[in-house]
Amino acid sequence: MSGILLVERSSTLSHLLRRTLNAARLPPRAELASYLDAHDHLRKSVGANQAYSLAVIGAPPRANREFLALLDYLGRNPTAPSAVLLAHENSAEAASWARSCRNGRLLLWSNFARLPALIGELHPLGIAPVASEAPAPVRAGQLRILFVDDSHSVRHAYRQLLERSGFAVDTAGSVAEALARAAGAQHDLAIVDYFLPDGTGDELCRRLAAQPAPPLLAVLTGTYRDDIIQRCLAAGAGECLFKTETKDLFLARVRRLARQIELERSAAAQRERLEGILGSVGDGVFGLDANGRIRFVNPTALELLGHADDTALVGTDVDRHLGGYGATARALREALDAGAPVRDLEAVFTRADGAPLAVTYTLLPLDDPRQREGAALIFRDASGQRDIERLHWELTHDHLTGLLNGRRFNELLAREIARLGEQGGYSALLYIDIDRFNQVIDAGGQTAADRMLAELADALRDQLGPHDQAARLEGDRLAVLLSRVELDQIHAQAENYRALVRQRRYRAGDHWRAATASLGVAILGPGTPSVEHALEQARMACKTAKQRGRDQTEINSGQRDARVARELEAGWTERIRAALEYDRLVLLAQAIVPIGALPEHEHDVLARQGWRIGGGSGDAGREYLFEVLTRMVGKGGQLITPSVFVPMAERVGLMPRFDLWVFRHLLEQLVKLPIPDDVPVTFTVNLSGITLDDAPTLQAIEEAIVGSGVPPRRLMIEITETSELVSLRLARRFIGRMRALGCRFALDDFGIGFSSFSHLRDLDVDFVKIDGSFVEAMTTSDMDRKMIVSISQLAHSLGLQVIGEHVESFGSVQALRAAGVDYAQGHWIGEPRLLHKLDLPTLLTRTAAPAEPATAAEVLLQP
Repeated sequence: MSGILLVERSSTLSHLLRRTLNAARLPPRAELASYLDAHDHLRKSVGANQAYSLAVIGAPPRANREFLALLDYLGRNPTAPSAVLLAHENSAEAASWARSCRNGRLLLWSNFARLPALIGELHPLGIAPVASEAPAPVRAGQLRILFVDDSHSVRHAYRQLLERSGFAVDTAGSVAEALARAAGAQHDLAIVDYFLPDGTGDELCRRLAAQPAPPLLAVLTGTYRDDIIQRCLAAGAGECLFKTETKDLFLARVRRLARQIELERSAAAQRERLEGILGSVGDGVFGLDANGRIRFVNPTALELLGHADDTALVGTDVDRHLGGYGATARALREALDAGAPVRDLEAVFTRADGAPLAVTYTLLPLDDPRQREGAALIFRDASGQRDIERLHWELTHDHLTGLLNGRRFNELLAREIARLGEQGGYSALLYIDIDRFNQVIDAGGQTAADRMLAELADALRDQLGPHDQAARLEGDRLAVLLSRVELDQIHAQAENYRALVRQRRYRAGDHWRAATASLGVAILGPGTPSVEHALEQARMACKTAKQRGRDQTEINSGQRDARVARELEAGWTERIRAALEYDRLVLLAQAIVPIGALPEHEHDVLARQGWRIGGGSGDAGREYLFEVLTRMVGKGGQLITPSVFVPMAERVGLMPRFDLWVFRHLLEQLVKLPIPDDVPVTFTVNLSGITLDDAPTLQAIEEAIVGSGVPPRRLMIEITETSELVSLRLARRFIGRMRALGCRFALDDFGIGFSSFSHLRDLDVDFVKIDGSFVEAMTTSDMDRKMIVSISQLAHSLGLQVIGEHVESFGSVQALRAAGVDYAQGHWIGEPRLLHKLDLPTLLTRTAAPAEPATAAEVLLQP
């Protein structure tokens, strides 16, 4: 062959063709970019006795006259060279030329990498000699590659490329030859062409993968087709390589595959070494697969379990030999998912003779480079240690609850204070005192009270973070140490623990009641002087919470660290301001139902399915009330109760702004609620004592009511009887103006403060709301029952109506009915629901099911 002429108008495609021919050691003698010049050049070369034996021609996307003239010359002139036409698509002109041309072949650009092989078919004697395809010698540690391609030139080019990069290379030109090579030598990697004379690459991959020690497989193709790639991957190939890639990219991908092979070799060697080590250690060891089946047993394990060999163990489920009822399988899954050991588990093995063997064990995950394959179970005889460990547990834990005892908790608290002194940051000490625990004992006995404490302890343990601790200090007083806390999250965390107590129920007579707790929080920091100081600060905060009416949370930052108080105050100030500015507050409504509309017998279906708005016996002339409640939406979407943020809002002077926001948004929502004019429905809303002393805010509230279009008779304003009114004259004047408009007033939390009767004398109110602490206790406390009877009689003598709060059972309803109370409110009656979702027409015409409590998701999705 006297040379190859390359004709391609595109410089990019011309470069690609030149690189492909050079790699096959078939460099073109000349390159032209014009079909007309190529026509003239071929004619002159014949005359000068320098004729070409082959022309490689790239067809244009659309045929023109010059291109057709060149094809005509190549097809009819006997002196013209053989030709390979590279077309973008199989056009009519190209197909016709290929059929008529004696030595012409058509090759689509998508398969241009087959060009060297096609040249070999046209001129088999003109191809440069290839290197010998004898098996390659392999040095120690050198990776051996089997390269399979039907083209001699391609095999030669890639063999040289790979050998220069340090690999030992064997080559084959067909499926049969490749299988013969694989049978005669062990290969680490096989790179397989897809189109082979006697089969396809995916077929060869499947046959190589079925060998006892298969190589890592890769497919090398010049065709980027999804179906080919998917068939190869399904056949076991781990990589697809393309002949169109640059040499550097091809080598980089082969080197990555080589590193993967080396990692697998290393892992296999490590497993062999590990098995050798495990065979000599003094602890029993099982090797487990990912499903918990035993695949390896060391001699110590056989000795401890009394087995002569591993026949009865290998291949069986490890939980079959343990009294853990699936606990080991769960722990194994936990270890594999986390990729970390699970330590100090306890179990009882069954020995070969049937005797039990108490053990402690650890699960250590074993990683494969491609997948997590199992774990080592390392165990030791713990029968001699259990008595010592049990004694240690009893010395450090409370026997009833399983929580830490006071002595051990104080030791850990001292360590935490020392850590804070060295590292800085903040922690929190929660002091939990169950409200009226003596009533729990009186109602259900000591056994029931102990059971409730044990259940609460379980809930506390589930709530603890990884660095937190919980303890029973004495009686019904519990403590929780929250380590590494953020100051702005302490309120929410403390409220979560207080809510755990509310989830506990105890039986009082024939009724179930919810337990509550007062919770005091002491903030610990670098300046905390001692354990005693921290506990005293938490006790004082808890005492304050009880004085505020129980079922409250109080935070004590300590006088020694004014900076903590400032940070707390600043953080909550910003959060409250942001809530007001961006409407991160939501209004709920809770029904206050006439007792005459409630059933008189607990077996009545209505007692647990709802309350009747109209038409009930004893319901004539009654109106229905809804108390408007406010919640703040926290950072995580949780709803924060007023007991958390209202005390801070009062402290930093934001309460007037907060009350004004509530009134304005309440009025906006009431305008949209469809309430018939003749239906007696009233909405009650709380007004802080601080706001009652703020003349501009009272004026703004009055103007909002007047301008809203909401009938003032629909509104009742609740004043907390514990409020300290600085300006009684201002409060009276506001009440007088509002009553003149048609609003009414109620005295809230009546009976727990010293100012109860003075407020009743000085303020013109229409309703009295008895504090819920009396209602909760009246079914078991004769004193509380008499207090409610007295308050009800006094209120009625003054022409006032009476509301009982915190109704948690049908027994409370009956007790309030017997005491002459007019209305009932509480979770047993109905949970708070979103105000804007109240379906009043439905509630006014039929029995309504109790509302679901509002969730943060509902709040965030509301329009």
